[in-house]
Amino acid sequence: MIKTKGFLYLIGISLILFVSGCGDSTVEKVDNAKAETTDNTEGDQQEENATNQSETNNSEEDSAEEDLGVGDSVSFNDVIITLNDARIEPGGDFDEPENEQFVVVNLTAENKSDEEANVSSMMNVELYDEEGYSYSTTILMEGTKGQFDGSIPTGKKLRGEIPFDVPASETYELHFSDPFQSGKAIWTIDAGDLE
Repeated sequence: MIKTKGFLYLIGISLILFVSGCGDSTVEKVDNAKAETTDNTEGDQQEENATNQSETNNSEEDSAEEDLGVGDSVSFNDVIITLNDARIEPGGDFDEPENEQFVVVNLTAENKSDEEANVSSMMNVELYDEEGYSYSTTILMEGTKGQFDGSIPTGKKLRGEIPFDVPASETYELHFSDPFQSGKAIWTIDAGDLE
């Protein structure tokens, strides 16, 4: 009887998480120059216009995701995610890459929503090489600054770096997604962009 209650409890929690988390993410490319120079009234109007435009033309939204590169920002469910830079990091005395190199990405998340937002380098971010293999974050003892993990209050920013242990590749794709919703932002990082 106790096992049955525990099993039903587990199924109930899983179902609640699945139903509450399912849905589509709103993903839109952000013009960095306009985002920095607009005041709140203009920003609200731009958000409303962008939302209306994305609802009427999802194919444009998908193509905008493919045009992201180093320095570009995207609004992901009212959280502005910016890929500030990407570089190759040699590591330290205790850090030897299992593949060929460490690639470190520097990201900023700015919460423009009305609720606290959460980001996780393990759950939200993956790096793909040119052959389509995906890599999750790794541990790098030296050469990174801050973590891209935590809660972001409304109107605040979180900046951090995520290391990946990857083989050399001509291009990489950095994917940011919500594991409970569809939609993702994809930045292309060329080998020449790595500092």
